[in-house]
Amino acid sequence: MAKNHGIAGKSAREMANRRYMKATIITGVLFLIAVVWFYNFNSIIKLGLPVIAVLAAVMILAADRLEKKGLFIKRRARDADRGAHAEEVVSERLASLPEGYHAFHDLAFDGFNIDHVVVGPGGIFLVETKSHREEVTAQGDTLLLGGKQPAKNFLNQAWSQAYQLRALLEKRTSREWKIKPILCFTRAFVKVREPVKGVEVLNKKYLASYLSRQPQIFGTEEIETVSRIMRSRVSGQSDHV
Repeated sequence: MAKNHGIAGKSAREMANRRYMKATIITGVLFLIAVVWFYNFNSIIKLGLPVIAVLAAVMILAADRLEKKGLFIKRRARDADRGAHAEEVVSERLASLPEGYHAFHDLAFDGFNIDHVVVGPGGIFLVETKSHREEVTAQGDTLLLGGKQPAKNFLNQAWSQAYQLRALLEKRTSREWKIKPILCFTRAFVKVREPVKGVEVLNKKYLASYLSRQPQIFGTEEIETVSRIMRSRVSGQSDHV
């Protein structure tokens, strides 16, 4: 069994909770507006029809905007929840890797988090998890979801994170390291059979088997060197190599 480090989906789950809290606050504000209008209705009537019309228009407009914002935030919260669950599913798959592999989850970097990093005899692998349902295909160097380009360029995202990880390792060890980026879809049917723009695209079912099939390029010392740095990213503590 591989050694697991960190809590998969922790950042995404915390983001979902923050968004749910914002949506709850907006709901409370809408309720407060209704209560204020109801309990002050008699006083408002005395202000005259023109004033009532203006106040009613303002309140309706404000309530409409708040409701739309609340619904948008709630959708974003559900997206974060699905993302967190997908990362947890991938974490379970990575735990099935053979002894000698280390799986690191939810690694903190400046401005973003890496979902998973796997270190073992086969090298260093960055795993970006996606929870989309659409069929995944490719056309040249372009990844398609349901036959269309996704709003976010997942391939560029994976490579950007791989470059950041490589820069960190080079800074800490004064050595160049090769990082293999992987896109792992937990709910989609993946029809891609070859790397796209250098990124391996897999369904969760094949992730562990793909990793365990990789030829050995690292010894124990290299695995421990990289793992020590990755542990510091999970724990948030400084490391010295």
